[in-house]
Amino acid sequence: MNVMQALTIRLTRCLSLLVVMLLAAAPSSADELLMKDGSRLLGKVVKQVDGTLEFKTSYAGVIKVKWDQVSELQADEPVQIMLENEELLEATDIKYTEDATVVTAVTEGTSQSLEPDAIAFINPEPWRYGEGYKFTGRLNASLVYQRGNTVSDENDLDGNLGLRWKDDRVTVYGQYEKDSNFGETTAQNWLVTAKYDHFQTEKFYYGANAGFEHDEFADLDLRSKIGPHVGYQFYETPNLNLSTDAGLTYVDEDFIAAEDKDYMAFSWLVDFDWFIIPDRIQFYHRDNGLLSLEDAGDLVIQSWTGFRFPLYAGIVASLEAEVDYDGGAPADVDSTDTTYRAKLGYQW
Repeated sequence: MNVMQALTIRLTRCLSLLVVMLLAAAPSSADELLMKDGSRLLGKVVKQVDGTLEFKTSYAGVIKVKWDQVSELQADEPVQIMLENEELLEATDIKYTEDATVVTAVTEGTSQSLEPDAIAFINPEPWRYGEGYKFTGRLNASLVYQRGNTVSDENDLDGNLGLRWKDDRVTVYGQYEKDSNFGETTAQNWLVTAKYDHFQTEKFYYGANAGFEHDEFADLDLRSKIGPHVGYQFYETPNLNLSTDAGLTYVDEDFIAAEDKDYMAFSWLVDFDWFIIPDRIQFYHRDNGLLSLEDAGDLVIQSWTGFRFPLYAGIVASLEAEVDYDGGAPADVDSTDTTYRAKLGYQW
């Protein structure tokens, strides 16, 4: 073998190695976003919900893009589309025009024109189309242990659990409070509520609820309530939720000293939360009421209003004001209780 042959072989090997290295370093297949302002993004579609597209990039992780600012989505692999009418499609291309949304479906391989706002979700969670369920929850604690000139203990715990199927929802909420000052108990109460909803349509639901409550310093040994309700889900998105329901409820109140009573009541519930700044500051308000059908003055209202601040990996801080009003409380008991809390918790 002469010198030229040896050099040729070495050069061929080096070129082959260089090609292999370039192929290994080359970016893998990617989805492409063409924005209305002319910019172009490469990455991978995660999902689209509530008008926001989550798009995973190699340089900035998951970024959030306003869906109405996307001109075209070209997917390297088919994405699942859920339409407003709950029809499911798989597509590789979604293009917006002035009058329509043009989708290239995988099954037919041809373009299909839809209404401009026909797409509800991209890569929706399985529970939305009837497969499996979504499990959510939150646990909060507000604990104070003080010794010295002041000797006090405060133990406030609360939490909620939720299960959501396509047409059904179960929600459980609980709260416990026990405070003491110089060893003397100054507050001791708890409550548990459970609620079942069946969605007849996307927004309208009906169901049943039950609850139990104890408040030693309000002379309330046990308040039990149960009854049906109908409701309407105005919004149900990661950034905005609002539901209201109302019904007739049977209430049984056992007091420690006062005379026990039971009655039928008109009941209502308002449950609202809204991310004022997405993923940073969330405002919430929950309002639960009972109005006796026998005595209009016998009105019970419990409300929780506050702000949540997601911190890191599910850890969340909260500032909250709880206001409880009982128009039918015994004569020697204040009708209104107000509690302010700073809480730390975990949500999933």
